[in-house]
Amino acid sequence: MELHLASMENITCWAFRKLFQGATDSYTGVLSLNYILGKRNWKEADLFPIPEQRQWIQIATAKEEECKKFIERLQREQNDNPEKYNVYGVQLNCSCPSYNLTKLGQGPVLISKPNKVAGMLKELLKQNRFKVGIKVRLGLAEEDIKQGRIFQLLSELEKIKGLAHVTVHFKHAREPSYAPYDYSLLKRISQYNLPIIINGGINSYQNFLRITKDANKKNIIGFMMARGALKNPNCFIESSRIFNQKNFSAKTSEQIKKEFEDNCKLHLPKEIYVKTIKKYCSWAKDLNIEFPKPEK
Repeated sequence: MELHLASMENITCWAFRKLFQGATDSYTGVLSLNYILGKRNWKEADLFPIPEQRQWIQIATAKEEECKKFIERLQREQNDNPEKYNVYGVQLNCSCPSYNLTKLGQGPVLISKPNKVAGMLKELLKQNRFKVGIKVRLGLAEEDIKQGRIFQLLSELEKIKGLAHVTVHFKHAREPSYAPYDYSLLKRISQYNLPIIINGGINSYQNFLRITKDANKKNIIGFMMARGALKNPNCFIESSRIFNQKNFSAKTSEQIKKEFEDNCKLHLPKEIYVKTIKKYCSWAKDLNIEFPKPEK
């Protein structure tokens, strides 16, 4: 069973991802290709080694040509900096509801454009170094759900050979963060011949069992956690023991805080990451991390 730590904006830096015992997979924040391809500094693609964890770069784009250029650039970066680019795979994000992405026709806008999505995924798959996956929502807005846009997209994805997974976040992009997740479509979604990762409101093995009780479990290869991970960095331990026979000892809040500080000493993230982590994680309120003073 795959246990995925979700990509979270200005949170999932390497120092944070490394805290999660039992997670089989983790992701960088979403990198918009129209931005990163024009920059020399790929600091947010911080994929230093994490034992027993496969690391993914999550990208946003709406252009096949950007996918091609990104893979070429990523291969060069990995060849030049092998200690930094321990990349297992690339995930195309068609889920993030940020206006900065949707205004460019990226993210959940693409759910209603299955041929475009398929073209980009096929471009990413024109290599055998990195696995390729995709993350989607149920739609950009409620109207997409009524029109069954997600099913049109899944039908197109079924035709693509070599996809590592399709992660489905069970909300549409216009819903607020406090809105309940809608798993009523899971039974139908799980009938597609695709490796499905489910995402949304899962924070325990019991949640997973309840949500998937009527689904086709043969096609559900794992689940992803986000909010549960913010509250509890030990969140994958129980599921890891049950599914993967991995035994980890839970850490105290003080141990987690100390480990994060030590991780930051090894590979310091951008300051905005630490500020956001302190805002959302109770164990991080009094972190002691020094940042270099800006040059005058």
